[in-house]
Parts: sequence; structure tokens; C-alpha cells
Amino acid sequence: MKQVTQTKPLEILQTIMEFELAGVVRYTYYSLVVTGSDKENIVNFLKEQANESLTHAQLVGEFLASLDGSPKIGIAPIPEIDDFSAKNILAASLANEKQALELYKLLLESAKDVNVAIEEFARNMIEEEGSHHLEIEEMIRNAN
Repeated sequence: MKQVTQTKPLEILQTIMEFELAGVVRYTYYSLVVTGSDKENIVNFLKEQANESLTHAQLVGEFLASLDGSPKIGIAPIPEIDDFSAKNILAASLANEKQALELYKLLLESAKDVNVAIEEFARNMIEEEGSHHLEIEEMIRNAN
């Protein structure tokens, strides 16, 4: 395994770490501003998502460091929203989960035939993010 061939996966891991750290801020903020009759259930879900984003950022950072990468401080941009209804916040959360899923798929593609550990990590994260995607879709269907 050549260090040069791992450059792209390491760059993607850094991007994912920044994206997951932004998720901590995004979901925490959403939990504070969400409105609507479903607020209580949504707030708990959003707080769980913030905690999970932090866990993912830590996992990705640790994985990056274990590959002799150098995690850098920073977070990805967080899109503004102006409607804080439960349905709109869930839609923004769904868009976030879709983007996370795409980043992990990009990581998997970049690691193919380069690093089996990265491939396995990416597959596990794709499965986890995919289940969140489905959960949020169901919440949107049930939101008032």
C-alpha cells in the first residue's frame, strides 16, 4: 500500500470529520429553535443526532490519525434555514443525512483497492447513515 494512493481517502476523511463536527452545531441549533406540536419528540431526536455527529467526528478523527493523517480543526459550512417548523427542520436534517451518505460513499470509492480498513469503515458508516435517512423520511411523513 503506497502512501501516495491514500492521499484522497485521507482528504475525504478530513472533509467527513468537518462535516460531522458541523452536524453537532447544526443539530444542537435545530433542537433549540424547532417549533410545532411535534417539538418534544423532535428535540430529543435532534439532540441524539448532535451526540451521534460528535461520536462520528471522533471516530473519523481517530481513524484519520491512525492512518498517519493529521486531523485539522474546522467545520463544514452550515446552511441557513428560515422556517423552524418541525417538518422543515426534518427536511434540512434529511438533506444533511443525504450529504453524509454521499461523503461516505465517496470515501468507499476512493479506498477501493487502496485500503481495506477504510473500505470496511466506510461500509459500516454507509449502513448507519442509511438507516438515519430512512428514519428521518418516516418522521417527515408523520410530522404535523
